[in-house]
Amino acid sequence: MNGRKRAAIKASTSIVPAVNQESPILPCRILLLPRRTIYEILARLPIKTLFQCRSVCKRFLCFISDPEFAKLQLSKSQVCILIKTQPLQNASKRLQLAHVESSGSNFQVSKLNFTPKSNLPTIDISHMNACNGLLCLVGSEKDYNFYVCNPILGEFITIQPPYKDIQRGSFWGLGYSTMMDQYKVLQSYYPVVESNNRFVTAEIYTIGTGSWRSIGNAPIDTVAMPFNAFLNDTLHWFPCTPNGSEFIHTFDFYSEKFGTLPPPDHFREDDKKFTNYSRIGVLGGCLFMIYFTNSTRFDIWVMKEYGVKETWTKQFVVENLYPKQGSWDFYEPMVVLNNGEILMLYNNDAVVCYNQKRKNLRGTKFFRTRSQFDATAYTPSLVSLNNIAKGEQISRMQVTKDYDKLCTDEFQDCVDCGVQLVNPICSFPPFGVPYGTVNYHNFQADIFGRNSESRCAACMDRRVAPAKSFLSLWNM
Repeated sequence: MNGRKRAAIKASTSIVPAVNQESPILPCRILLLPRRTIYEILARLPIKTLFQCRSVCKRFLCFISDPEFAKLQLSKSQVCILIKTQPLQNASKRLQLAHVESSGSNFQVSKLNFTPKSNLPTIDISHMNACNGLLCLVGSEKDYNFYVCNPILGEFITIQPPYKDIQRGSFWGLGYSTMMDQYKVLQSYYPVVESNNRFVTAEIYTIGTGSWRSIGNAPIDTVAMPFNAFLNDTLHWFPCTPNGSEFIHTFDFYSEKFGTLPPPDHFREDDKKFTNYSRIGVLGGCLFMIYFTNSTRFDIWVMKEYGVKETWTKQFVVENLYPKQGSWDFYEPMVVLNNGEILMLYNNDAVVCYNQKRKNLRGTKFFRTRSQFDATAYTPSLVSLNNIAKGEQISRMQVTKDYDKLCTDEFQDCVDCGVQLVNPICSFPPFGVPYGTVNYHNFQADIFGRNSESRCAACMDRRVAPAKSFLSLWNM
């Protein structure tokens, strides 16, 4: 064997690692990314996957528990289907949440169960609606309370009505005023007054104030809230009356007033009788309305510009409906999937899917219940009630309290190498200035917090600079 071959063999064998040699533990590659990039990635995950990510490591738990991340996640969260059986099955006291995505002709469904032990203050509820990731539950006939909760975090507040042992009206619901940045609960009731004139009183509870306010009379019509009724700080519905209605009825949570919106011009006088079968709601950020052509077809009209009657546009045509002799079926569009198919609530006991290209309906097996159910649009959120319901008594489930014990450290990233830093505020001053250079630690949070840069000790040693004056630091 010549010298070259011996040298090649020696070199190749020298790089073979020893069997018992311990390899260094490298950090997860995603943790080397900037915090904002990590937030953008995590915010696009389904809520069930985020639940699993909380258990990956302590740092992921802190990321997902950050209020800044919670706001970002809510802005990107997709509408899910939340159902409550009617009447509630004794063997299954829970609410079921489904996040549905389409992949060609197939569905990908993630499900979560909300139970009284982990997510909900009570399961004995008569009605529910949702707004911006919060769920409003109306107690049963024996429980007059309202509950506003975030079932994802297991947080809730209890709101007692101003009067008990009264007949509750049909108007109620949770809403949000963007201009005032306030969540409000609407309720109506019949005052106990001996009079031939029966009227309904409406009251508003602003979360954080702890008190109800009267806002005058409310309509006396019976109301059935749509699957998704909230848009532009306003609730929308069709009144359930024998003579029908020529308007869409509304309640604005900013002005705290009842109002109406005009339907499409095609909604003729003869069609008012079908308002008990028609449905309205929100699809793709726009108000929609069903217009029945006959018992086997209906059109979905969309208001492209909110409040402008001329912008009503026929967006979808749903044909070949399931035939039913002697009566009309109930169809309520819920979600438009990314492949163009429409998920619809059918007769309050099934979820069906309409394919626009094939113009046919097919059943789904998202929910298997032995009775009818109510469906509500719910957008999963990680926004804590501590940041919304300030001043309220917030109750929490024990499961969420256990997670809080784990999330105690503050994490930041080194802006140079990306290594993890724990409690950086206690480790070094802002802007990478070494200790002893300028004594302004007491002003850090107020003056320099918005521009602070966190670095590890190794990067600090490479960036040691001469002392700088306060004025030169301010001008950086």
